Amino acid sequence: MGMAADGESHTGISFSGEDIRLDGAVYRACIFRGCRMLYQGGPLPVLEGCQFIDCGWNFDGAAANTLLMLGALNQGGLAPLVEATLDAIRNGSVLAQTAEGPARAPGARVIDLGFGRFPIPRLRRQPRRSVTDKHEGEA
Repeated sequence: MGMAADGESHTGISFSGEDIRLDGAVYRACIFRGCRMLYQGGPLPVLEGCQFIDCGWNFDGAAANTLLMLGALNQGGLAPLVEATLDAIRNGSVLAQTAEGPARAPGARVIDLGFGRFPIPRLRRQPRRSVTDKHEGEA
């Protein structure tokens, strides 16, 4: 069971019990049985007319980080932003956006998601506390 390489193209192939790397790959009229589909956040795959039977979908790398970020936003009080993102996925408007996204200006503090502007939180470093050799109760 090898893992398909990035950018491979397959038409009319049946896969069974394999690890399938999706980044940049093209699959047309393929059948996947009991496969582990892996997307790592790279170039979007093409999946046309394929069947997926008892397959697992795994997100790693940048793709996993995106899911973790959405989960953190949801738990951090920004559930409306997460719901707007999911609505854009459901209605297809997210697919109308270019993969590259808007040009990044130096010092930009806002991400335009196409359906709302999201301010980037500023991270402030806490001052380091000095460590001493003395413990509480020592003279």
